[in-house]
Amino acid sequence: MRVLIIEDEAHAAAQLMTLLRTLPGSFDFVDVIDNTEDAVAFLSTKPPIDLIFLDIYLADGVSFTIFKQVRTDVPIIFTTAYDQYAIQAFDVNSIDYLLKPIRLEQLQKALEKYARLTDRQQGLLDTRVLAELSRLIQGEKTYKRHFLVPFKDRLIPVAADEFAWFEVRYEVVRGMKFDQVPLVMEEKSLEELSAVLHPAQFYRANRQFLINRKAIREISYYFNGRLYLNLEPAPAEKILISKARANQFKTWMRTAVP
Repeated sequence: MRVLIIEDEAHAAAQLMTLLRTLPGSFDFVDVIDNTEDAVAFLSTKPPIDLIFLDIYLADGVSFTIFKQVRTDVPIIFTTAYDQYAIQAFDVNSIDYLLKPIRLEQLQKALEKYARLTDRQQGLLDTRVLAELSRLIQGEKTYKRHFLVPFKDRLIPVAADEFAWFEVRYEVVRGMKFDQVPLVMEEKSLEELSAVLHPAQFYRANRQFLINRKAIREISYYFNGRLYLNLEPAPAEKILISKARANQFKTWMRTAVP
């Protein structure tokens, strides 16, 4: 079976491939893609693939936008770390999903469901279904306002808007408060945080950083059409927005916060 994985968390993609290799059958991993732009380019070539594992939240946006630009009849199994509303929608519309962290039994059932698809047309994504899922994910959510952060032998309540930015390094997520106090978060990935923080307030700058708009002091033009973000407090490394996402980021900055 020729499999395409669209996932921006390297460890999640590796875990999925490891689980698949433990199951009966032969899996040929055609590619692992970590952003919507490359996914659109790849799928536009009509590659010979049998199944797609698609993460809902990618570093450069919600993956449903891929199918506004390219059409595919390849069956898709979605993966998601959060959003009960979306999960209910998948059930209703018979689109399969895997809830992270993915379990072997869960994966096996999804593949069994795939095997029952005798007509490839069943794999098509109805645009109305995609619109409904996008609405559920982006429009009718309640977002986390407080975190319980482990500190020594206790938990500290911290308001979400006290964090200037979040960083993942060596698979550990840390949040930097505006008062320059770093805290290790319970969440295991920036994807988890992106799913529960208001998208108008926090922006996934790249694979390593999720930033609060209030931390942005200045935006400078950088080499090759990129944008350099001057944050306060400043992280140890430069925060750059790619040329491909520069316009999207500027639109986000102009968007009013609810």
